[in-house]
Amino acid sequence: MPQIEIKSINAFYEKLHVLKNIELSVDKGEIVSLIGPSGSGKSSLLKMLVGLLIPKSGKIFLNETLVNFNDQSDLRIIREQIAIVFQQYNLFQNMNVLKNVCIAPTKIQKRNPKEVNEQALYLLEKVGLQDKLKSYPDELSGGQQQRVAIARALVNNPSILFADEPTGNLDSKTGQDVMRIF
Repeated sequence: MPQIEIKSINAFYEKLHVLKNIELSVDKGEIVSLIGPSGSGKSSLLKMLVGLLIPKSGKIFLNETLVNFNDQSDLRIIREQIAIVFQQYNLFQNMNVLKNVCIAPTKIQKRNPKEVNEQALYLLEKVGLQDKLKSYPDELSGGQQQRVAIARALVNNPSILFADEPTGNLDSKTGQDVMRIF
C-alpha cells in the first residue's frame, strides 16, 4: 500500500508549467531521491506535497485518502503527517535556536512544552548544536542554520519527512552525521 501516490499531477507558477503529468508511488519506509537539474521541479513537487503549491490537475493520495488541496482540514492533516526541510532554512530571526525548534509543536500541535523542550534538546545535541541553544540565526553559519532546520522538522514526529538538499550547506563529515539521524 503506497503511503504517497501521485497520479498525473500538473502544477504551474502563473504560466510556467513546472510539474507535467507527474506519477509517483512511495511505500511506507521507502527512501526516494529526486534527482535532476536545477529548475526541473524537485522543490516544486515537495512544496506541492505539503500544500504550498496547489496542483492544477491530477490526484494525490496520502495513505490511500484523496487529498483535497482546497480543504483546510485536508491541508492540516497533511502538515501533521509531513515535515519538510527546505533549501532555505526559514528560521525565525527573532527567536533563538531552541525557540525555533520548539515553536510549532507547542503552538500548533499543542504538545506539552516540557516534553517538546526535552525532545528539542536531544535533537539539537544529535545535530551538534547543544552549545548554540540561545544563539539567533544571524549568529550561526549556514550549516548550523541547516541543522536547526533539520531538528525543527524532526521534533514534529512526522510520519513522512521531505528533505530538499538537507546537507547542501554542510561539510562532508557533518553531512554524513546528519544523514544518520534520518
